[in-house]
Amino acid sequence: MYVMVLNILIYAHDALMVMLYYCKTLGRRYSMRTTALAAAVWWVAQSASKLPFMYLAEDYSMTAIMFVQCGIMIVYLIVFYKSSFAKKLLAFMLLAAALGMGEFTSILITGNFLEFGSRPLELGSSFTVMGLLVMRPLATLAYYIAFQIWNLLQRSSWVQGDRQWLCVLLPFSQVFLMWYLTEIYTEVTDLLPVPVLAGVFLAFAADIYMFIIFDRAQERERVEEELRLQKHLYEMEQLRYDRLRGSVEETSRLRHDFQNYLLALRALAAHNGEGEKAK
Repeated sequence: MYVMVLNILIYAHDALMVMLYYCKTLGRRYSMRTTALAAAVWWVAQSASKLPFMYLAEDYSMTAIMFVQCGIMIVYLIVFYKSSFAKKLLAFMLLAAALGMGEFTSILITGNFLEFGSRPLELGSSFTVMGLLVMRPLATLAYYIAFQIWNLLQRSSWVQGDRQWLCVLLPFSQVFLMWYLTEIYTEVTDLLPVPVLAGVFLAFAADIYMFIIFDRAQERERVEEELRLQKHLYEMEQLRYDRLRGSVEETSRLRHDFQNYLLALRALAAHNGEGEKAK
């Protein structure tokens, strides 16, 4: 049973890391004590909803287990953390994708040293113990990667603007792919091939790069729109300046004509000998 205890302790570490990750990305809704208590409740629910079925049951549905765990996580996010639902879902998807890649990497590393066995998780399996131990540093790295990606996206106008749901949809493909790979992994004894794992990594990296490209495109559109607006304002100012200059020139011409008219009157009066009367 020490493998079960080890897994429970691992989930305790996950509960702490999940709490810190969501506090940094989303912001907690309640005090630190309440948030820590909620993380402990999540730890218990996570262990109870997965470990007895994975280790002790003769037959189980990985899809049902993952649905239950996703439901628990969503409730946990909605109740105890702030920010919009789209951002909560995005933070969850980034973390799930990063942890999934870490899990499959640990399976690949462990499979190079130990035999897979009859099933993926067995209480007395050396494969299980080594896989859990290898996964710990990879899981910590996964939390760090997810947090750094979140910081990158937070500076993106896509996350700040009205395209948050598109940011959520992009990691979904990787999560569903890893969901399928998890089911395959639990039903057959073959290890995940390196090309499949490399494809998951590349697809996840492509999502992040797509975010960057889209954000740069939107920033370029924003700059172009500002330039168009400035050009329009310049044209309006130029038109106003041309009208004012025309008005000034017309006034100057009228003043000049009026002065000429006065001079003509004075000359006419002087010619007729009526200078004093004309004045």
